Amino acid sequence: MSKEQAQSPSRFQPLRDFLARHDRILLLTHIGPDGDGLLACLALSRYLKAIGKHATVVTEDKVPVFVAPFDPEGLVRSRKDLLAQEDWAERFDACLILDTGKASRLGRLEEPLMSAGLPLAVVDHHIREEDNIDCPSVIDAEAAAVGEMIADYLDEEGYPFDDLLITRALMAALVYDTGQFRFTNTSRRTLNWAARLVERGASPGEAYSIFWESNGAGSLKLLGTLMSRMALDCGGRLAWFTLSAQELDRFGVSRSETEEYISVPRSIESVEVIAFFSELENGRIRVSLRSKGRVEIHDVARTFGGGGHAFAAGARMRPPLEEAARLITAALTEKIRAVLGPD
Repeated sequence: MSKEQAQSPSRFQPLRDFLARHDRILLLTHIGPDGDGLLACLALSRYLKAIGKHATVVTEDKVPVFVAPFDPEGLVRSRKDLLAQEDWAERFDACLILDTGKASRLGRLEEPLMSAGLPLAVVDHHIREEDNIDCPSVIDAEAAAVGEMIADYLDEEGYPFDDLLITRALMAALVYDTGQFRFTNTSRRTLNWAARLVERGASPGEAYSIFWESNGAGSLKLLGTLMSRMALDCGGRLAWFTLSAQELDRFGVSRSETEEYISVPRSIESVEVIAFFSELENGRIRVSLRSKGRVEIHDVARTFGGGGHAFAAGARMRPPLEEAARLITAALTEKIRAVLGPD
């Protein structure tokens, strides 16, 4: 146990008490599940099974392809595969939500979950919002990833990290949410966990390959198209670009292959903030925001009904795509100028 953990032994007590009271646990994460939230769910589900509990991980839509190398037994299931809306209360006696504290971030899982009336708990590393679910919660906005929090919890429970699939999944969660330990959320605690997990058999190169070296050729061609029309505003400090649903179809690219497009403009020296606007299947607009670390963008996301971290945030907006881009970029320009001065 680390010095930090020894100083806060009760941090996970709400989670510990919640798990002690329940045996058939549904684990969920946010819509558009990523390599942190979903793999943290998988790692925790394997641990819960090892201590004699029934644990099921369910995604809002199809199970992302990156899960397969960490889940040879097929423990992660899609909502369509596994669940009928009317039988949740019969299948489970509690639900644990990872990597979000907001019911609205569960997408099509929100309504059946709330209708089932299951006891809820949350483990999250995003900034707490006013509309977070009112339930037992462990929230640590300083954690680099929710996978880091799950590693901390398992460590407090005395887990020896002897299941290589758990170790690999937690390592991948860290790699994903820190951008291979490049982003400002990477801390000493994060790197200490990386070292420990490597000692237990995890490979940081494996996660990098799965997340960033497994796309089709169409993904790179689409990226080239988007970067060729990327806009630079606010004296080159704001980079932004848009992606329509029609372009995804035209290039034959899955949405998961576009997740890291937003990181590409970080290579431009003048850029401080990046905004990526993408059109979803339901017509809504997904807004992804990133900052290099000098301009906090969380409050801009909150203004438009979103949230996240200080330097990585997002929101969902109604169309049209161009209007969403206009509103957000105007707010970001105002924020950049307020923090860094005029262009």
